[in-house]
Amino acid sequence: MVQSIEGKRMRRHTTGWLLLFLGLYSAALRAELTLSAPTDVPAGARVVIDVNGETGNRDFVTIVPVGEAEGGYSDYKYVRSKNRVELRAPEDAGDYEIRYLDANPPYATKARQPLAVIPVEAKVEAPAQVDAGAKFQITWSGPDNPQDFIALSDPQGDRNARRWITYAYTKKGNPVTLTAPDKPGSYEIHYRTGVKYYILARTAVSVAGTTAKLDAPARVKAGQAFQVSWSGPDNSQDFIAISAQDSDHRAYHHYQYTRKGSPVTLHAPDEPGSYEVRYQTGQSYAILASRLISVDAVTATLEGPAEVEGGAPFEMGWSGPDNPGDYIAVMESGSDKRAPARGKWAYTRYGTPARLRAPQQAGEYEIRYQTGQSAAILARHGLRVTPPPVPPGHLDVTLDPGASAFGANDAVEIILDASGSMLKRQDGKRRIEIAREVLLDLTGDPIPTGTPFALRVFGHKEADACRTDLEESLAPLDPERVDARIKRVQAMNLAKTPIARSLELVAEDLAGVAGERIVILITDGEETCGGDPAAAIEGLKAKGMDVRVNIVGFAIDDEALKSRFRYWADLGDGDYHDAAGADDLKRSMNHALQAPYDVVDANGKVVASGRVGDNGVDLAPGEYRVETRTAPPLQGKATVVSDKRAGVVLGRVNQTGR
Repeated sequence: MVQSIEGKRMRRHTTGWLLLFLGLYSAALRAELTLSAPTDVPAGARVVIDVNGETGNRDFVTIVPVGEAEGGYSDYKYVRSKNRVELRAPEDAGDYEIRYLDANPPYATKARQPLAVIPVEAKVEAPAQVDAGAKFQITWSGPDNPQDFIALSDPQGDRNARRWITYAYTKKGNPVTLTAPDKPGSYEIHYRTGVKYYILARTAVSVAGTTAKLDAPARVKAGQAFQVSWSGPDNSQDFIAISAQDSDHRAYHHYQYTRKGSPVTLHAPDEPGSYEVRYQTGQSYAILASRLISVDAVTATLEGPAEVEGGAPFEMGWSGPDNPGDYIAVMESGSDKRAPARGKWAYTRYGTPARLRAPQQAGEYEIRYQTGQSAAILARHGLRVTPPPVPPGHLDVTLDPGASAFGANDAVEIILDASGSMLKRQDGKRRIEIAREVLLDLTGDPIPTGTPFALRVFGHKEADACRTDLEESLAPLDPERVDARIKRVQAMNLAKTPIARSLELVAEDLAGVAGERIVILITDGEETCGGDPAAAIEGLKAKGMDVRVNIVGFAIDDEALKSRFRYWADLGDGDYHDAAGADDLKRSMNHALQAPYDVVDANGKVVASGRVGDNGVDLAPGEYRVETRTAPPLQGKATVVSDKRAGVVLGRVNQTGR
């Protein structure tokens, strides 16, 4: 009996030890790691490595030369519980090891496999000679590893400078296209590796010089539009410019791209003096031809009353150059401001005399003839505004809470500038960040959900290009979808500003809209793609489109540019809004979306204009009708009392007029 019990005890001990041994052996098997990968690969090629066994989350795989000290590593990939990783073979041929390393120092090697890296070869073929600035093709053969590229280099260039002038990745296909430098001379085409830039193949190419010719008038008047005929290579981005005589090759007043054909139309500066018309290359702005041109001064005259009552209409006769955008403005006497208040100017294109209305506030004022190009003052006329017989009252205009500033068939399109200048900082943030935040506040309110909406952005996808993209096609506004799109917009350094082309495309973007098309352009700079925004807006109008173009200038400190923006907005039956910072931008965008209104007196004459929700208007006492320029209009009636503040709430009018 005792032996039986003892035997059972021994069998239990034996079984326990056996199970412990089997468990330890099984764990050892699980802990053993192996690697499976090619034994030889071309230099720079991808290497797919399979890991067999139990892995650690922070363990990693690397490729090192044979003989590398334990714990050493080069490029690596974390395993992160995966069974396959991918690395790139070194670009130097030789004998290597693939190593699986422990996550913790001293990074013990848990598995290894030898790897032979085989040398690679390449070949390039190109024309023996190409013209300066011309595009040409290169055929190639080679490993086509990630980031391998074909480069054009100057063998005589500064060794401390960039090692190539231009390049194209082999992944773009075969052949690749490069652009020759503007500077004639001897160059080389290289096949280069993507990591260490090793030259696997080379061939010589000669760049021949090119010439250009210009034909332009010897003299023009300040602000005058004139034509320039040209001949030349017409390479990508080549342009014709007018610049101050002997000025830097990157300083110019106005330009047009040669792709527009010959002749091109330029605008002379407002400042008289000696200038040059230049043919310049798009790549380095090299001057291929130049011609002197004299800009002669222009004058203007003003003739009208010396005194008018506050708020009274009056006429001002004028003579002057009548260049695009020139205007007659009412300004406070001695003011250094160039921009007149809303409704206090008339464009010369409407003829002489200009029809103006005196400010309600008595005081000393002056009438100015100002140029549309730079707001230069060509003539002044003193004007005393006397108090009206009865002091004016004030009228504020708002909407009924149940009414919308948009008609049932209206649509909104926002055009956002995301070019390189929007990377500048403003109020501690990049301008593009501020613009995104403001746009996110607009979707849903004040632009109601379901409103037909489109979003166009330029400058965010391709450097040194005039690309403009319709990011949101016309559709009922879905705030969640549009907000997600806006958040992804990033400004790109060196991208250009195709304002005119973006405006031209509004016709396509908003095709089929039955009501008014409300366009808001947000930009912090001028047109840099040789387009003509004024012509683009006039083109929309010529198509019979019911369009209102508002322009919001963000952080613009150039008075001449503000003047041009104001002119463009006026051509588009909209307004220019000047936004110095983030708060101004938000206020300007909200204001641009509000409906414009007219105040009509008892005789049926429009005596004032504004936008719903603005600061209102000063008016002589009396009965008025206020209506928006929407279809159908929102209307309301108001009684203005001297020295009192009144308000009118606009709403829909039923068929009986109530």
